Amino acid sequence: MYQSPGAPYQNDYYRRLLAQRQERTEIRKATNRTAWTVFIGILLMVRILPAIGLNYLQVSGVTITGQGDFKGIPPVLYYLLICVDYVLGLAIPALLYFLIQGIPLTQGLPFPKLSVSDTAIYVAFGCMVCLLANYPADFVAVQLEKHGFNGDVPDMPLNNDPRVLVLYGLAVIVIPPIVEEMLFRGVVLQSLKRFGDGFAIVVSALFFGLYHGNLIQIVFAFLSGLALGFVVVRTGSLLPSILIHCINNGVSFAVEMVERFYGTATANGVYLILIVTVIALGLISLYILGQRRLLFTGKKSGTLLSPSGRIGAAVTNPGFWLLTAYAAYASVQVMLNG
Repeated sequence: MYQSPGAPYQNDYYRRLLAQRQERTEIRKATNRTAWTVFIGILLMVRILPAIGLNYLQVSGVTITGQGDFKGIPPVLYYLLICVDYVLGLAIPALLYFLIQGIPLTQGLPFPKLSVSDTAIYVAFGCMVCLLANYPADFVAVQLEKHGFNGDVPDMPLNNDPRVLVLYGLAVIVIPPIVEEMLFRGVVLQSLKRFGDGFAIVVSALFFGLYHGNLIQIVFAFLSGLALGFVVVRTGSLLPSILIHCINNGVSFAVEMVERFYGTATANGVYLILIVTVIALGLISLYILGQRRLLFTGKKSGTLLSPSGRIGAAVTNPGFWLLTAYAAYASVQVMLNG
C-alpha cells in the first residue's frame, strides 16, 4: 500500500498529541484526588470532628454555653479538642489516601537518613524564606485595612493557666508541622512528583495556601510552601520541612509569650534578635547551596507537557475548584467579620 513520505512524521505527531492528552488526564486525576483529600481534611477539622467533640462533652456532663472566648468550653478541654481535631482531621485523610492508592508509607512519607550538616543547611534556608514571606503577607494586610476590610489573622483565645499554654504550644509548634507536612509535602507533593519536581512544589504550595482559608495566610503559606517543597525535593525527606515548620511556628509562639508576660517592647527586641539570627544563618545556607549549585538545577521532569500545560491541567478539575471555593468563601468571611 502506498504511504506518502510525510506519513511517519504525521504518525509521530499524532502519537505525541495522544500521549500529551493522556498525561493531561493523569495530572487532572492526580490533582483532583489530592485536592479532595485536602478538602476532606478541612471538612473534618472545621465541621465534623468539632461537632463530635462537643457532643461527646455534653454527653459526658460538661456544661457548654457557646459564649465567651473559649465558646463556653473549659479552656483545657477546649485545647485538648483542638489538638485531637488537628491530629485526626489531617492524619486520617492522608493515611486513607495512601491506603486506597496502595502507596507504601515509606514512599508517601519519606524519612531517609540525612547528615546533620545538610539538614541544618536546608532548615536554615527554609526558615529564612518563611520569615521573609511575612512581608508580602503584611503588605496584603495593610492593603485590606486601607480598603476597609479586616487585615488581622484570626487568633486563638488564651489565658495564663500553664496547662492551657502548654496545650496551646502543642497545638501551634508540634502538631501542625507534623500533620500538615504529612498532607501537603507527603500526599500532595509525593503524588505529583512524577509530573516534575517544580510542578509538584508549586501545586503543593498552592494547596497549602488555599487550605489556610484567609487571604493573608494564603500569601504567606504559598511562599513558605515553595520553600518547604523545595527542601523536601532536594533532600528526599520530610524531616527538614517539619523542622522548618516547627521553628517558624515556634518563633511566633515565643514572641507571643514574651509579649504576653513581658510587654510589647521586650517582644519587639526579641523578635529583632530572632530576625537577624534567622536571616544571617539563611544567607550562609544560601551561599553554601549556591556554591554546590543546588538552587536552580535538578532533574528534568520527563513530561510531554509544558509547565503552563501541566498547571492548566492541575487547576481544571472539581477538587481544585472546590478547594478554591472554600478558600474564597473563608477569606471573605475573615475579611468582613474578623
